[in-house]
Amino acid sequence: MQSVGSRTYSKAVSEGKYDLYLGNLFGKYDNVRTYWEDRLTRIALRPYLRKLVDSCQEQNRGVRIVDLGCGAGQGYQILTLIDRQDLDLGLQHQRVLPEENIETYLGLDISQAMVEKGNEIFEDKSNVSFARADLSEGLGKLKTTQSPFDIYFSSYASLSHLSRKDLVTLLQDICQHGHDNSVVVLDFVGRYSIEWPDYWSAQTETEKVRDYSMSYLYSEATRKHLDIESFPLRFWTGREVKQLTQEISEATGIEIEVLELMDRSVMVGRHTDTREYNSLLKPIRRSINSLHEDYMRTDLQELILDPRMIPKHSEIAPFLRQLVESWNIVVEYCQQRLCQNISLVNLQGWHHYSKPLQFALMTIDRVIADVSWMWYGDPRANIIEPQLGYALRTLEYEMQQGLGCGHGLVAILKISK
Repeated sequence: MQSVGSRTYSKAVSEGKYDLYLGNLFGKYDNVRTYWEDRLTRIALRPYLRKLVDSCQEQNRGVRIVDLGCGAGQGYQILTLIDRQDLDLGLQHQRVLPEENIETYLGLDISQAMVEKGNEIFEDKSNVSFARADLSEGLGKLKTTQSPFDIYFSSYASLSHLSRKDLVTLLQDICQHGHDNSVVVLDFVGRYSIEWPDYWSAQTETEKVRDYSMSYLYSEATRKHLDIESFPLRFWTGREVKQLTQEISEATGIEIEVLELMDRSVMVGRHTDTREYNSLLKPIRRSINSLHEDYMRTDLQELILDPRMIPKHSEIAPFLRQLVESWNIVVEYCQQRLCQNISLVNLQGWHHYSKPLQFALMTIDRVIADVSWMWYGDPRANIIEPQLGYALRTLEYEMQQGLGCGHGLVAILKISK
């Protein structure tokens, strides 16, 4: 039986869109994916993964990982490229989970094309394998053929392909199969993203499952004449994740602790550029990609967001308005600082700014001051603009509340037995 969305994924694999590479202005592995999304997932995971890896080392064994809806194994890179600390200026990276500490990495995906691609990419790693599995049926034969895993991992909304009922089955299996302190990483599409305001009002379970496409894989010109497949996804909020885990705990008698909820890509989701679900958006992801591109100067005015694009919502709108206001302050300050006609002491209302906003402004101020003597290498394009990107990324991360406002909603859970 062919899976929902299989045509999209098979086509993407055949076109090389799941080959591993760093950064770009467009496509699956654009700069936002590389320098924002993957990095933020790593930052959120780091403290919990570090504790788990240390525990495995104390037991003189490697870490066992199952990647649920693995694609071609992108989760392997997310997990193995996490630095032990932010400011590490040593000669070599010190990773939380070095590759040699992995006993088993098993990737499961319903797409045979993905399984074959994963086996091709990781053919030189004897501890890495991929298998076809239908997660709507839970863990299936893994419950009897595999020892408990330390990490039950998912990435990039792979679990949004499951209905709520099927996800309950999967999580019950994970709880029963996992050991005490196993970590579970859930990744969904957030329902309150500015990309699809028409989805915000969903009440019934049927309304929470909506059509989705991966049209962002193609250029605007290509999208106009291409028959792009749409398929149903289940859109989630942070509150629903908490309710779900409580329900699973009560049903299994096994405690599930929600360690963290993170909204990923609040302002720069995949469909901000396509505007497929919200025609009022600016192609902001494209501009952020430009910030991280070597020798490419960005029109910073294109980064200014219009708060009128935010739909009315008693809980979500106030948060988004505050984020948009802070975002715009950082971008405007950067523009003025580049013209050397402003300093931090000139800013009105500094003491009313949030700590994340103050930090972002100080970052920009210091970076511009420190490169002012450089006359070579295009310091604006290659130093200042990437640091503006990181400042906006940190601002978004520090202000997010795990409400389901991002394109992605990441939940990190711990099993207690």
